Amino acid sequence: MFKKTISLALSIVLVTTMSFASLADVKNEKNKLSNLEKKERKLVEQKKDLKKKKKDAQEYIANVDKQIGDVAKDIYKTQGQLKKVDKKIVKTKKKLNKAKKSIKIQTRDMTKRIQYMYENGSSEILDMLLNSKGISDFLSKAEYITELSEYDRKMLNKLKETKNAIKKSKEVLETSKIQLDGLQEEQKNRQTTLKKLSASKKAELKDYSKLLKNKEADANKITEEIAAQKSAIAAAEAAEEARQRQIAQEAARQSDAINKKNNAAYKKHGNNGGGSYNQGVPGGGWTWPCPGHTSVSSGFGTRKDPFGGGGSYMHNGIDIPAPAGTPVVAASSGTVAWSSYSTTAGNWIGISHGNGVVSVYMHMSSRIAVAGQHVNKGQTIGLVGTTGSSTGNHLHFGVQLNGSYVNPLGYV
Repeated sequence: MFKKTISLALSIVLVTTMSFASLADVKNEKNKLSNLEKKERKLVEQKKDLKKKKKDAQEYIANVDKQIGDVAKDIYKTQGQLKKVDKKIVKTKKKLNKAKKSIKIQTRDMTKRIQYMYENGSSEILDMLLNSKGISDFLSKAEYITELSEYDRKMLNKLKETKNAIKKSKEVLETSKIQLDGLQEEQKNRQTTLKKLSASKKAELKDYSKLLKNKEADANKITEEIAAQKSAIAAAEAAEEARQRQIAQEAARQSDAINKKNNAAYKKHGNNGGGSYNQGVPGGGWTWPCPGHTSVSSGFGTRKDPFGGGGSYMHNGIDIPAPAGTPVVAASSGTVAWSSYSTTAGNWIGISHGNGVVSVYMHMSSRIAVAGQHVNKGQTIGLVGTTGSSTGNHLHFGVQLNGSYVNPLGYV
């Protein structure tokens, strides 16, 4: 009887000790879960901060791209003004040279007449007197000589005035050219500064994208660890519940054994229940959208992500590298469907040509054509740049057929 009592006490102590160990395991697993959830909350805040920085960078790039577009358009206009001034200067120089030549001829002729009259003045007057029919005829001839001299002086003065006027006009044009050259230099310096700012911010944006991608991976890993930890906690709690049931069953069994003094054996109980497409080319006749620059750096089709994001994607056009400011022309006549800015396409324009065909021009530094405008084939609609999601100065040219992009090389 005493042995059975001791046995019961030892059994209860053993099971209770196991229970305490089980409770410690559950608490430890819950602490691990708490730490993981803290990491998850921290990652959420870090992702939120990175997304804000990425958005701010995109807005900054969009603003700088707009300024680059404005400056590019100003440079384009200034170049046009300089060409006009240069043409006027050339014409003015020709006029000035012509005026100088006329003055030289007039001066030479007048000098000859004055020299002749000076050398033959007395004899000429005598001849006039002798050959005149009368005093009236003599006076008329003398008056003619006087008027001729007066005419020479007037013509010479008029030619000199014309020369001076042309010279002043030339000086004004040259001053204007100097001012325009200075303005263009300032515009180009500003354009260079803006491009550096844009490139720097794009590099920063690329870093944010990489960091955000890493944080997303970390967040996914933490989510998996939290799910696994919750499963571990559930398993530990289930094991604890099973052990608690075992303690109660063992205590009941031992108590029943003590009360049955004459029972030589105990009856044991257990619970085992437990438990190829149609391009639709409109007859050809299209022109190359970037005259003078025919190389293609990236073709139509699947390519790797140039921004380091990993993986590949569908490149829905062709990339034509060209210097910034190079004119972009309409590949075919049509109506400008849109002329706007996009964070990915940058300054871009779409031209509708009818029959569901639309040509698309992306990443321009400046847009010249406006929405609703009719443009002719070969007409300048914008200038090459690197706005939006772009890695360098180039024109992204695409063609849509009934809303889907097709290979533009089938059209140009």
